[in-house]
Amino acid sequence: MKKMVDTLSSVKNGLRVLRLFSAETPELGVTEMAKQLGLHKTTVHRLVTVLEKEGFLEQNKKTRKYRLGLSVLHLSGVVDLHTEMFKDAVPILEALMEEANEAVHLSVLEDDRIVYLYKIECPHPVRLLSYIGRSNPCTCTSSGKVILAFSPQTTVENVIRHGLPKYGPNSVTDRNELISQLAAIRRQGYAVCIDELHEGATSIAAPIRDYSGEVVAAVSIVGPNQRITRANIPWLVNLACQAARDISALLGYYG
Repeated sequence: MKKMVDTLSSVKNGLRVLRLFSAETPELGVTEMAKQLGLHKTTVHRLVTVLEKEGFLEQNKKTRKYRLGLSVLHLSGVVDLHTEMFKDAVPILEALMEEANEAVHLSVLEDDRIVYLYKIECPHPVRLLSYIGRSNPCTCTSSGKVILAFSPQTTVENVIRHGLPKYGPNSVTDRNELISQLAAIRRQGYAVCIDELHEGATSIAAPIRDYSGEVVAAVSIVGPNQRITRANIPWLVNLACQAARDISALLGYYG
């Protein structure tokens, strides 16, 4: 039993290592990884050695730091199949951006994080930590909450077990409050997050359903509080919900 627990822990930590890399941080040393993960350098070195052997990491011979390897590129082909499912939604996302005049995302839930498959930037962008392929905690985002609201209870409990991180001043860190919010989102059919992922930012999301009626993704509008105000939130909610219905229809949902 202990061996199985140790194996699962190693797998989890190996995945945590891979998630450290991003467009902003393409290379990392073992010491940096250990510090960010809160693990001993010896443990991280062992994980990195295995990941390098399997092709998920490779070492830059000049800097001695590590970067993602070709095995990740192979897996990206599988992700491309996922994005292919939503490729016909791009004109709808572009039209939504034109009308809302704010950044628009199409996202899916992966474990306890929201992953951005598409992003349509607006003419006057602000610096938000979102780009295609990036993931953020689902409990701090309107996209994550709107998908969670229509997910099985087991999925919600799994997210709660991972912890409820605090990013912005209004991030939900209490289990009961999150469950209450998800119930309200389920009733109203959309989610609004203000100052939850970033202070000074608001996001509005609506659920996308497939042909079976299952919520498989979310469309969201994101912008600064100066532009997305209490006064125009209802209008933007209507835009997001209509876009979500249009994309759902592309996937065969007519409920």
